[in-house]
Amino acid sequence: MSGSKIRILTSLFATALVSYAGAFSTQTRSAATSSSVESKSPMFENLKFDKNPQFDVLEKSQRYIESQMDDETFNEDWYAEDYVLRGPVIGPINRADLAKSQSGLGIRAAFPDINIDTFGFTIDPENPYRCFYFQRWRGTHSSDLDSYGTIYPATGNQMETPVSCFCVVWNPEAKVVYEQVGAVVDRLEGNTEGKAAVFGLLHTAGLKLSANPGDKVFGFMQRLGHLAGNMGRSWSREEEIPKWWISKSRGADATDIWE
Repeated sequence: MSGSKIRILTSLFATALVSYAGAFSTQTRSAATSSSVESKSPMFENLKFDKNPQFDVLEKSQRYIESQMDDETFNEDWYAEDYVLRGPVIGPINRADLAKSQSGLGIRAAFPDINIDTFGFTIDPENPYRCFYFQRWRGTHSSDLDSYGTIYPATGNQMETPVSCFCVVWNPEAKVVYEQVGAVVDRLEGNTEGKAAVFGLLHTAGLKLSANPGDKVFGFMQRLGHLAGNMGRSWSREEEIPKWWISKSRGADATDIWE
């Protein structure tokens, strides 16, 4: 195929993509219709609980994120006993293991001027217990990073991550039961090669991990670290993962396929 034909086809594809995106963006559903839609993932259907929270989920989510910014020790009163955190290549991990993993990373000390811009809080129209929001992280690697005893000397490099999407799910008792963290919106933004949140900080400090969902090499490295268990866990032990979490995907494993 000639170069001119390829350019024409590429242009047509791009035009069609933009047109379809615009058309789809104008199609909305009523709140009643959205709340009645059943998730293909039974796990996420379960997280809808009774679909009728007796508290302001948006306001509570905003207060929760503000508390994280103000209190580096994290108040455990926010969390349900069966809490799970999952990211693109991290988790499922419970609260106890998450706290241990965070304590081994000297992030705040290495990036003392870290600024996390949080915006765009919105409730999932299909799950009134779920709140999405966005973050962009900036900071300067002005002090040494001590990562489980390995020192990454200060570089003075300034970091800007791409915007990433997070979500928090509350249970009917107004406790956080699930968090999803660091799903990159636009990998071309910032200067961390598409890495967001903590992975962006580590990249800036010199720990450049090729961490992508479905990456078998990174997944193998994670399993070695999981067996050793001496540098924090990428996911919790099977017997310590809350029973409601039925996904078999761990760390960077490929995503489950639900029928």
